[in-house]
Amino acid sequence: MPRLFSPLHSLQRFYFSDPFLVTGGALFVRAPSIPPESLEAFSGKIVATPRTGPLAAFIQRHAPDVRLAITTDYEESLARLVKGEADAAALGFHVGISIVGRLYPGQVTQPRNMFTELPFAVAVAKGHKRQFLTQLNAGIAAIRADGTWQQINDR
Repeated sequence: MPRLFSPLHSLQRFYFSDPFLVTGGALFVRAPSIPPESLEAFSGKIVATPRTGPLAAFIQRHAPDVRLAITTDYEESLARLVKGEADAAALGFHVGISIVGRLYPGQVTQPRNMFTELPFAVAVAKGHKRQFLTQLNAGIAAIRADGTWQQINDR
């Protein structure tokens, strides 16, 4: 699965923890349709996505045949979808699900997968707080080992 970006300059200046959350871009469609597995299913179709964030550039680079409708925010992207002005909305998986549940319950199908994944981690400047990352990584490993991690992710 392609990544949103590769911040090589950040790798030179920061130490990173193990990832503690994997999120990414997902496709939201009008109910009762089922979101497709990939962006390619929207070749020639309109996909609304916010101007801010990395998804517009990612879609332009990896699915150039998708017709992007650039919006100001998640709410506008979803409004265009619900009104039939877009075939899908490309949004951050977790935030998109939250907004759909609040504004458009039953009108938008929540995605089952992400078309790109972005691992989240804690960063500290090199030369600072390395012990913090060691302790954080030990905690992440412990909750993965005892099943707590999976319970949290299942919720």
